[in-house]
Amino acid sequence: MLNRLLIELFKSPNNGRQIAILPSSRRLLLTHSEVSGPAELRLWGAKQPAAARGQGDSTTPASLSDFEDLGPLVGMNGAVPDGGPWGFGGSLIRVADSLHLSWTSPHGVAYSRAKVSDKPNWSPAKSVCPGECLLGDLFAVGGQVALTYQQTHDRQTESIGTVWLDGKWKTKEVDRGKPVFAPVADVDQSGRVHLVWGDPAEQLHYARLDQLGAEAHIELLGAGRQPTILCHGDQVLIACESEYGHIRYYYRSENTDWRKYLPLTTTDPWLTSDENHSPGLTHDRYGVVWLLFANNTRQSTFWTRWMGDRWSDIVNGPRIYYRRPRFDANSLPVGRLSVEKRSDADTARPQAEDLGLSLACEPPIRRLEYRSEKVPELTPTQGRKILFLDMLEVAEARNVSLHVETATKHPANPLMERGPEGAFDQDRVFNHGCVLLDGGKYRLWYGGIREPRGGEPRPPWYDWIRCGYAESDDGIHWKRIKTRQVEWQGSRDNNILPFFRHSPLIFRDDAEPDPQRRYKAFYFWNSGEHLDIARSGKYGKAWDPRDERFLMDLFTSADGIHFERQEGEVFFPGEQARPLSLIPQSIFRDEREPDPQKRFKAYGFSSLDLRRRGTSYIWSPDCLHWTAHPELPVIDPAIRGTPPAAGGPTGQVHDTVCFPYEGYYIALYQDQHDPLNMPVELAVSRDSESFRLVQPGQKVIPVGSEDEWDALTILPTMPVFRDDEIRLYYGGSTERREADGAKRWQSLPGLATLRRDGFTSIRLDAKQHRGELTTIPFQLPDQRHRLHLNAFCPNGSELRVELIDASTGKSLPGFSSEDCRPVQGDQLDTMVQWRGQEMPNRRVRLSFQFRSADQSPRLYAFWF
Repeated sequence: MLNRLLIELFKSPNNGRQIAILPSSRRLLLTHSEVSGPAELRLWGAKQPAAARGQGDSTTPASLSDFEDLGPLVGMNGAVPDGGPWGFGGSLIRVADSLHLSWTSPHGVAYSRAKVSDKPNWSPAKSVCPGECLLGDLFAVGGQVALTYQQTHDRQTESIGTVWLDGKWKTKEVDRGKPVFAPVADVDQSGRVHLVWGDPAEQLHYARLDQLGAEAHIELLGAGRQPTILCHGDQVLIACESEYGHIRYYYRSENTDWRKYLPLTTTDPWLTSDENHSPGLTHDRYGVVWLLFANNTRQSTFWTRWMGDRWSDIVNGPRIYYRRPRFDANSLPVGRLSVEKRSDADTARPQAEDLGLSLACEPPIRRLEYRSEKVPELTPTQGRKILFLDMLEVAEARNVSLHVETATKHPANPLMERGPEGAFDQDRVFNHGCVLLDGGKYRLWYGGIREPRGGEPRPPWYDWIRCGYAESDDGIHWKRIKTRQVEWQGSRDNNILPFFRHSPLIFRDDAEPDPQRRYKAFYFWNSGEHLDIARSGKYGKAWDPRDERFLMDLFTSADGIHFERQEGEVFFPGEQARPLSLIPQSIFRDEREPDPQKRFKAYGFSSLDLRRRGTSYIWSPDCLHWTAHPELPVIDPAIRGTPPAAGGPTGQVHDTVCFPYEGYYIALYQDQHDPLNMPVELAVSRDSESFRLVQPGQKVIPVGSEDEWDALTILPTMPVFRDDEIRLYYGGSTERREADGAKRWQSLPGLATLRRDGFTSIRLDAKQHRGELTTIPFQLPDQRHRLHLNAFCPNGSELRVELIDASTGKSLPGFSSEDCRPVQGDQLDTMVQWRGQEMPNRRVRLSFQFRSADQSPRLYAFWF
């Protein structure tokens, strides 16, 4: 039920008209000094060029710092003549070479315009809808500017209508009756205007105007509040809040009835207990519909994309980052979200490569931010594979969906036994570790633990751990290799390596010109060690807790066994502050990274505070001087937790490994339901910084059953890639009961495998025998090319591919699904054939046709 504050909030429309794009691709941002009610309206312009972030267009703004303040438009010293002392519901659009501005003023709905320029010269404000009126939306029909309004006549009587400029301003009342909120609008490709509005009784009303000034076709839709509307081909989509703080939607196609009040977040097991609001509908540059909304439970935005007849899986989006002193949270609640509105007709024009978002906090927090959601290209670089992870290469999907593949655990698990009585690895083998396939030999560096027994000295836990070394010819049968470097219980006749205490981390750097530095290993000192160093100089080191840095050591070697040490640091520059600890579990050289300062990247565990953990990300030009990402954690426990638990210790993201794969950055992270339940799940990034969770709840490596050796935790490591499979070595843990009745934690190494490219697959939905997946449009390569698939089609199932002309939407002659030779069987790399023809050089879409009598085909990847 609405209250006074919500009613005031809803008087400012949720129309997405606060971001405009100029012909030069420069963005303008209209902001309000207050989330609702009277405010100063201010204009911002993207700097030229804006600060680059990741890959892509360097003129694309990523945050408010990429804009310059162009000054107030309405309010004290506003640039709009006669603009008045305040305004709210401000909206800004561009039509051809003109900017159009409208807002609710003290005297009704006001309007001003200006020619596009670096310093717009605004016309005097004109009251286009005088009286007790509120602006609803500002839009264009063809080149004609129009707006919607709500007018109060008395306490029980209000009306809504449209105003448009046709030589002079004209007004048409659309409906009059009980109190309502002002409508939001969209225009279809035929020029018809579609309106939706709510009322204080939390009902939605819909109207269609065949043209401006025409009589309206009005319907009472059903429950909902704060709606957003978008026309998409012959469809009309409406999203809204429910009275329970969830997102619901309505949609219809031409000449069909509405499908009403359908659940989106209510039935999603990830977000079912959350508070969601401010839905915004828009199109991306490929004409795909996006729905973005704010989630105040997790203090983030989320999005989903329209797949033709349903929404895609929900994905986490941008947030307002804020680092609290105790790091018990790292985001701020979004009070209002404005999503850059692009109508169906706009998609025919060149569009920016991302979607702009304006995010504002509610009082008493005063914070305004700009964020963007990147919309990538599908670029078929020869040999580079396209995987299905965040599904952004997909435009439509019918009767098919994305599944995370569960890795197959090897029957020989666990791959090693605990060490003998008294050995350094008597209790735990692979308390973190790493495996390399090196010159045909598998090499293992692992953390080994022997817990102190009764009567023995009991130092801190991090002093229990030693690094052991083992080798294998097949990666299954392992042998401890004596290195004779470290004394244990009076003898060097063991496989212990010096230096690498907990979390051994080694990689082979084949781009390193010095063979004596071919192997690089790392030790990042933890929080307990740092305090010991600060208090007593333990380990022969020095550290001042007042410095925003951590200690680390780099080790280099020609053979991976005999290492030389150098001291390095992790810096937290600018406005950052250290977390409690930061321990990477994966490091790699990133040759795709354009910034040489980020040539080496490391991801892993971080204690944000004593009870809260998330994924860390740091970078370095030389493996010695590391810089922390300014918005840690990059995989946030508050976003993943089900239900979210901001302060921990449940619902956390514990260990993480990340690695580049076919142009993506793939992360395997521990989803810590509680300290005794840590399976491994999947996330992906396209820029190495912003990570999207892939099918939260679906496990890449699940914990074992109650009586199995890996029943409690799975410790992920960097994969080993072979021609036909991906090997995921991991540490599996459980508790065991000693003969004396004591419980001890046990860790042992295991192996789980995926097929090559097989992190996820596209499959038919349950009980479906036919399905279709269509890509976004892309340009086929210039050179001679063939389409390759990685797919598994069990008996009775097949895949076919159709080439669709991107401009007409019709299949190309000779390249229909019926012209395609069906793909059958288990195919890691098969070429698609269409009656022997070669693929044309043009802009196309791919349509994958799934057919099955019983078991579904699985599509893992495609490439040229």
